[in-house]
Amino acid sequence: MNMKEHEQAVGWFTKGAEAGLPSAMFNLAVLLDKGDGVAAPDYPAVADWYRRAADAGNWRAAHNLSNMYTVGCGVTRSKRRAVQWLRKAGEMGDADACHGLAVFMYEDRPYAREVGRVGEAADGATSAGVIEGHDVPPDVLTGVVHWLRKGCVTGQRKPFDELDKLRRMALQGAKYCYNEGCEVAGHLKDFKVCPQCKTARYCGDACQKADWTTGGHKEKCGISASFISS
Repeated sequence: MNMKEHEQAVGWFTKGAEAGLPSAMFNLAVLLDKGDGVAAPDYPAVADWYRRAADAGNWRAAHNLSNMYTVGCGVTRSKRRAVQWLRKAGEMGDADACHGLAVFMYEDRPYAREVGRVGEAADGATSAGVIEGHDVPPDVLTGVVHWLRKGCVTGQRKPFDELDKLRRMALQGAKYCYNEGCEVAGHLKDFKVCPQCKTARYCGDACQKADWTTGGHKEKCGISASFISS
């Protein structure tokens, strides 16, 4: 797409967005986000249109807006708002958002347990021995199971299998390092966070430097993390 085509596409989607079409709002945000290689991204406008699309019921927009709050791109970085928008995406049917929120709650990420709380919505979460072996408060486990169930709608994931994976990760550790190919496993708190994007995690300085120079993190660090484009 050249600049003229980009401007035309922006014009078309803007008309649809201003007419109140959620899909047009979302596509306009994606177009302004990516720039298609011919225009500089307009991140504040991207966030604004994602917000409008999310308010109109577009779960992809809510998920992408959560990502923007995570890295502080186009908006003031806020872990609380990031989790709030992730929950909204899950409530609108985003299976990945549901699963992500469950993981964040189990791992006690900032604000996740507060925002993801569901009361007694997940009946049976603390019965039949499910609670055994989990170093997680019962009310939190109830929410974790609730979101895992909502995120396992396709049949590819089974909620209690996923819950068991979380328990094993908590006990044995997991591979959290962003450097591709790193085999170091451990607990989340042992992996240091990139000071700029506050998202990528590394097992040590060597992996952080390697990912910065050859892994592509230098180009991605601090920019929008809008992974869903259609």
